[in-house]
Amino acid sequence: MKFIAVKENFKDGVLLVEKNTGRKTTLPILSTILCSAEKGKITLTATNLETAVEVWVGGKVEQEGRIAIPARVLSSYISLVGGEHITCSVKNGNIELVSTAGRTIIHGQAADDFPLVPQQTESESFTISGPVLQASLQHVVSASSLSDIKPEIASVYVYLTHQKAIFAATDSFRLAEQQVDGVFGEKGWSQSFLLPIRSIHELTHLLDREDGNVAVSLGVGQVVFQTKRFRMVSRLVEGSFPDYQRIVPTAFTTEFTLSKDVLVDMLRVAGVFVGKLSDITFHVNPQDKKIEIRAQNADVGENQVYANTPIIGKEMSITFNYRYIMDGLQNMSGDVFFGFASPEGPLLMRSKDDSSYFYIVMPMKI
Repeated sequence: MKFIAVKENFKDGVLLVEKNTGRKTTLPILSTILCSAEKGKITLTATNLETAVEVWVGGKVEQEGRIAIPARVLSSYISLVGGEHITCSVKNGNIELVSTAGRTIIHGQAADDFPLVPQQTESESFTISGPVLQASLQHVVSASSLSDIKPEIASVYVYLTHQKAIFAATDSFRLAEQQVDGVFGEKGWSQSFLLPIRSIHELTHLLDREDGNVAVSLGVGQVVFQTKRFRMVSRLVEGSFPDYQRIVPTAFTTEFTLSKDVLVDMLRVAGVFVGKLSDITFHVNPQDKKIEIRAQNADVGENQVYANTPIIGKEMSITFNYRYIMDGLQNMSGDVFFGFASPEGPLLMRSKDDSSYFYIVMPMKI
């Protein structure tokens, strides 16, 4: 194998796939990057057996071949070495990398030991904007469970119809939903799947510099995301996502609207004084048109921070996890609507001028 590539392009490809390698594994081959030069194309591949990523790098192929290279060594080297171009060639089972700044040899492993990347056979497919897909996943993934005990909620639920895509996630204490309008299939067409949280983090990283469309292909137990620059294969989670629509409140005992910036500033002040449970209490007083956020920590002190705004409904005090509220606000802008279903019920948050996204938090019982 021998090829010549622009060093920066090769580095970008290596750093993209390196994050998908298997770490702390009993299979050393999973900690390598498969580098192949075939049919005039340079491909870098990494897998952790849950996901597999292929990134294509532009360059000139002088001799076809393949080799598996330790990811950590290759990424560290290519990030530091100078030169505009880099020549990569295989010699005696090792890879030689030459640039105007120097020459190095990295011990390789046999490409035949590298796991095969699954190929999609029968599938359903649709296309979605890369930036829209990335933003939609990022808006909901923070609400996913971090525990694998219930895999169906350690994932993001994706449901598609002819003219709508819905992304939802929950960890049982909070829920986020993002809706996207578009054309995703023929009339009457619908599909749904559960994408693991680890795959989402990898996919959103890959989409960082994608401004085009992503072709999504759904097969049996797996999904493929492909752009002009990369192809990612991920397993899907088996099971059923909770029927969350029944807990989305449609009527509110108390509600108000307040600037996101004001809310974030109030919460940051209160956050200095939260206790081990990260609990804060909202006291909402319609008569005085006043919102008070209270926090108390036996080791630090206590704090009350106020804001004035029109309030509809009943006076109430209700306690939430500080971090959960902050996570929801990060994906909103402008004036934010707070709707309390009851003194013991969920809080629904959404941007006043954007109904495509909402975030629900359950109160804490202390």
